[in-house]
Amino acid sequence: MKTTQKLCFLGLMTLTSFGASANSLLDIYELALEHDAQLQADRAAYEGGLENRALGRAGLLPQINARAFYTDTEEDTTDNINNESGTFERENSGWEISLTQPLFDMSRWYQYQRGTTLSELAEMQFGADQQSLIVRVAEAYFNVLRAADNLETALAEEKALNQQLEQTRQRYEVGLTAITEVHEAQSVYDNAAAAALQARGDLGIAYEALEVLTGQPHDRIAPLAEDFPVVRPTPSDRHAWVEFALKNNYDLKVARLNSVAAEQSARASKSQHLPTLSASASYSDVDNEGTQFFGQPIPTNTQVEGRSITLSLNVPLFSGGGVSAERRQAQAQYLQSRAEFNRAERGTIQSARALHLSVETGVSQVRARAQAIVSAESALEATQSGYEVGTRNLVEVLLAQQALYQAQRDYQNALYDYIIDTFALQQVAGMLTPADVQEVDAALAQERMLRRSDYDVE
Repeated sequence: MKTTQKLCFLGLMTLTSFGASANSLLDIYELALEHDAQLQADRAAYEGGLENRALGRAGLLPQINARAFYTDTEEDTTDNINNESGTFERENSGWEISLTQPLFDMSRWYQYQRGTTLSELAEMQFGADQQSLIVRVAEAYFNVLRAADNLETALAEEKALNQQLEQTRQRYEVGLTAITEVHEAQSVYDNAAAAALQARGDLGIAYEALEVLTGQPHDRIAPLAEDFPVVRPTPSDRHAWVEFALKNNYDLKVARLNSVAAEQSARASKSQHLPTLSASASYSDVDNEGTQFFGQPIPTNTQVEGRSITLSLNVPLFSGGGVSAERRQAQAQYLQSRAEFNRAERGTIQSARALHLSVETGVSQVRARAQAIVSAESALEATQSGYEVGTRNLVEVLLAQQALYQAQRDYQNALYDYIIDTFALQQVAGMLTPADVQEVDAALAQERMLRRSDYDVE
């Protein structure tokens, strides 16, 4: 509960401490906090779930009812012995108030405990929902950057291959190369042009995903700084992250509380076989006014004031087998929830290990991919020099160019996968908060915005 309140507080703090121009990761997160339809539904479910505690407690508290009534009666009567007939008119009015208090009802007690558990479960679930929003925002944001980088790479590749195609045509025109090389250059260029069109479409789709989260379109976005830190997770021990996850993971807490609630529901169903004891008290005040006619009118006017105290013992004997069926059903549902908790626990352990390994691998991949770009650039320069002096052919040059741009795409994908996996690792460990969004946001280069219109994307 404290962690959930911390998440809510930090979320509100970001809303009041920063602008909402929607240029950076933090801006997108702020807008998603306010406009994301999924979070709004999650918040409503959270508020509704908190009422389970009050609903369960209501069964243990006194039930007070008040009743007021008024009746107007007219009756015609006949005395067959005396051969007389008459009319009876009567007006009754009054009120009554009653109080009932359960004294012993184990079923209601377990239902109260179940309501308390479900309220706590709602808190844990909302904490998980808030962390899920952070991950969804990060994925959508960095997928836009990924798509923008891929488009820039595709456009650069298209431009370079177009220049290569023109050079090949010129060499063919002066007789320095065969027509087959022109066809090969044309084929590679056409594929690059098609890839650029696909990349432009992917960028538009990525922007649409941001609009789904925030409820408004976006035209510009801050890219990563050149010196964005890529570091290994701390602590480095994988077992420590598993321990964090087993202790703090919100989904695992939800599964555990769901199992506890199912156990309490099973106990409540089993307790329906037990006797119940309750006490009730009531007070009533009734006025009766009327007139009876048997020859002469005879008026009547009475006032009744009543008080009662009742102690009731109810012993269930047989209900058609319904209580026993409910008990067996509740027990089966409890066993189901226990199995689901065990599955969630194993899944949490596996996710913590896998994500920790992914982040560690991602760090090495980013560094290796950066070095691969340097190597690909050197290889391209050497191949182009060899082509100019006749020791390399056009196909080798084209392959070297493709290798360079593929290395650039691989680097970009490795970098964004590392960031998203880092958020996911913190989420599975139950440690993800808006402060992590602020930390990554501080590493963005907001002085050089990427404009959607610059890529001719509608």
